[in-house]
Amino acid sequence: MKKLISALAVASLLFFTNSLKAQTMENNVTIIELIQTMGAFQTQELNLTPGQYQFRIVNKNVERDLGFVIQNENDKGLDVMKTAIKNSFTTGYVKKGEAQYTGIVDLKTGNYIYSCPLNPTPHYRLIIK
Repeated sequence: MKKLISALAVASLLFFTNSLKAQTMENNVTIIELIQTMGAFQTQELNLTPGQYQFRIVNKNVERDLGFVIQNENDKGLDVMKTAIKNSFTTGYVKKGEAQYTGIVDLKTGNYIYSCPLNPTPHYRLIIK
């Protein structure tokens, strides 16, 4: 009986995993989750390949509303509203204990930075190669 339950669990897991892979490949979009704490992201550098991404931003117990933005590395320090990569803002403010997605971002080879202008956080490196 235990072997049968284990086999069913493995089969279910493989089916679920393959369904997710097929969905991701079909949509050609990779979702990256980034968790924010007070004044910082837990992930402090990303190395990715060129492609389409969507970022899921999680507010982990920060009492203020959060956001997210990606800029070209050369634009660091410039007006975020004018230099943000298209669709890289969250869809709304990320309230305590909640999560929001960005739009779909098409990232080409190059060096970028990501940050939260509302928290505020340092600028973290996002390398696409």
